[in-house]
Parts: sequence; structure tokens; C-alpha cells
Amino acid sequence: MTVISIEGKAEWRMRVNAILLEKSMNKKEFKNAMLCGLGRCVLACRKDPERYRSEVLRGCTHELAYDAQCEGSRAWFLHELVSCYPDKAPFRDAAINALFRKSMRGWLQLQIEEFLHYLADDGDKIAEKALWDKYAEMYSALLARKRRPTYCCFNLRDDFEFLAIDLSCEADNTLRIASDMGRLMRENPIYDGWDFGQFFWKIGDNKQLGALRKYAKQDECAAYFLAESEKAKKEDDAAIKKSAEQNEQLKRTSPYLFSLEAEDEAFRLRAETYKNETDPEKRADLLRVFIWRRPFPLEPDPIIKDAASEHELLRENACDALHIIHSPKVREFALRNLDAEPELLIPLLITNYTDEDKALLERLLTSIPKGEDGDQVIHHIGRCVNDQHDIGLKAPAWILRWFYENDRCSCCREYLVREMGRRRLLTDEMIRECVYDANYDIREYANKKLKTV
Repeated sequence: MTVISIEGKAEWRMRVNAILLEKSMNKKEFKNAMLCGLGRCVLACRKDPERYRSEVLRGCTHELAYDAQCEGSRAWFLHELVSCYPDKAPFRDAAINALFRKSMRGWLQLQIEEFLHYLADDGDKIAEKALWDKYAEMYSALLARKRRPTYCCFNLRDDFEFLAIDLSCEADNTLRIASDMGRLMRENPIYDGWDFGQFFWKIGDNKQLGALRKYAKQDECAAYFLAESEKAKKEDDAAIKKSAEQNEQLKRTSPYLFSLEAEDEAFRLRAETYKNETDPEKRADLLRVFIWRRPFPLEPDPIIKDAASEHELLRENACDALHIIHSPKVREFALRNLDAEPELLIPLLITNYTDEDKALLERLLTSIPKGEDGDQVIHHIGRCVNDQHDIGLKAPAWILRWFYENDRCSCCREYLVREMGRRRLLTDEMIRECVYDANYDIREYANKKLKTV
């Protein structure tokens, strides 16, 4: 048998990976991978950008993140894709046109603004001007408002503050924006220091507060902003201190914290209380303790019974509790009732996986419909897969890979990447595409891994 030297193996692996990374995707595969934020899109686009132009262009006007509140926008990812094209103008123009639509707001607006900011950092003056034009448009609208929204969300103000934070990366911009906000508070009584607390916090976090104090001595509006913001911060600090005792009480009643911190005897007593309770509402509430990382300590029979209940909340909580219980009884229940609510019962089958279930699970997972509803089902099941490690189980490698490929939530994918890394399941191909993943933490993890490959 021919023996390959260590140096030869390393070179061979690099060649194999180069071949693997050259694999092209069709447009449908590219679209699905882009919605998941997989780095393979960047690698494919670099190889054949024109093939994927329409999908990248669509990404400039549609929200890419599954849950931007947790993941952040995917502006960096979008910028990497657009950078595959010598002429970025069509993508920039599409984003700018979308930004000034009357219906534009929320997370999509943030994605577009951050994308344009990346282009501005590249030296694109048109992108930079568009950002300041949008800033001026929203500022004028805020200045002209006569009253606050009757509902709790003040979208215009929040969107303006996000853009202000994005533009405040440069110190001079920070001072200008602080002055503008001070003028807004002075001239329109519906605003005060509570309205732009995140911007003020960001100034302190970026160590720009000293410069603002100095600037406030010569600018009345900046001084007004500083005074109102510091007043709101003091009130907020006092409120936090006053509510400390209430927070401690909340911790004591939190099912999640009880599950983590309760002594075994107290935890078992809670299980007995649930077992003996007859009211469906109370049973559903008691079950909330057993859906986290600590399985029900008694036989699962009463939970299995409740998982077939006609009471919706009781049934859902029971299924959630069963997904962290490893028992043949749970597997048998899941197999008997899969046709009823597969999205609730597939996690039970994964937790109690046997090799003979592989073909069935593959069919069930691939049968999940495409679209928003299907994405939510995949995300729910994926979160249950993520729980496997916490309860001392190991999900099969092919299941980890399937959710890596199909779960749109990059936060959940980060867990999968780290779990596969712990178990030495990450291929060189996966590590290299993770360098361009939409998730910052995955990119950092992959770069560290590459240094050890």
C-alpha cells in the first residue's frame, strides 16, 4: 500500500477542498442557501456571479434574516455577495429605491441602511448621500409629528435611532446627530431623553461621551440632548434598583430558573404536584418546569397522556416536555401519532432515535413544506435538536447536518456548528464556507478552526 506523507496529505486535502468548493448550485439551491445565510453562496457567486445575479438583486430589497432581533441584519453577507460583481451600481440603486418606499420600515430598512453603509465605506458617495437623505427625511417627519402613537411601538422613531447609531461610527457625525436630537427635544414636546436612550448608551460605549460634553459647551441643542439623556439615565438606574426585589421574586417564580436551580427533592415534588393535578390549565402551567434542560423525573405516562389531550396548551406543553425525555414509551407514542401533529412529535422521535427510524425521519423532514410556515416548523424542530447536548444526548450526525443546511436561523446554526466541531464532524469544506457565513460568531469560529487545520 502506498503511504502518503503528512505534507502530501495536507496538499491533497487542499486540492480536494478546492474541487468541492467549485461545486455549483442551481438558482433554487442558491436561493435557499442565501435565505439560510450559508457562506457557500459567496463562494458560488465568486465563481459564476451572473448565474445568481437575479437572486442577489432580490436580496437587496428583501429581508434576509430569519430573526433579525436575534441575528442582526445580514448586511455584511449581502455586501459580500454584491462584491462579487465589478459593477455594484445596479444593486446599490435597487437598495436605495427600496429604502425610500413609503412602506419601508423595521428590520428590512436596517438591513438596507447597513448594506449602503458598507458601500459608503468602500467609497460610494451615492450610497453615503442616500443614507443622509433618509436621515433628513425621517428627521423632518419626527419634527412635524403632533402626537406619539397610541400603541406602544414608535416605529419611525426607532428606525431613525437605528440609522443614527449606524451613522455615528464617525465622531463628527455623533456630535451632529446629538445636536439634531437635542433640537428635536427642544422644539417638539412629545420627545424627551427616554426616546434616544440606545443612541446615548452607544456614545458612552464608544467612549465619545467626553467629546460630547466638550461640544455641548458651545452647542445649545447638544447640551439639551446631554442633559435630557443623563436625566433619563438617572431615572432608569433608580427604577432598576427599586425593582431589584421584584426581579428576585420573578426569578423564584420562573419555570426556567426553577428547572435549573431547584434541589432534586423540590423538583420531584413539583412533578408529583403535576401528576396529581386534575385541572387542564394548571397541569399545562406546571408542565412548563419540565420543558427545559431537566427532564421530568418520574415515569412519562401522565405526560404522554396529556400529549394527546384536546386542550391545546396542555397538549403543546406536554409535547415540549416529552422532547427531552429519553424513553421507549415516548418513541412508541411518537410513532403511533405522527400523522396528527408531526411538527410536535418529530422532536420526540429525534430524542429517542434508533437507526431503523432514519428513513422515516428523512421522509418526514424533506416533506416539510417550503415557505414561512415550513421555516417555522424547521426552526422549532431545530431548537429541539439543539437541546440534545444539554440533556446528555448526541443527535445523529446526519440530523445535525440536515439542520445546518435547512434551518434559516443562523443563531441555531451557530450551536450546530459548535456541536459538530466538538464531535469532529465539521468537514474542511464546511469550515471554509463558514468563513463567509451570515453569522458573525460562526465566521469567527471558522477562522479560528482554519488556523488549526
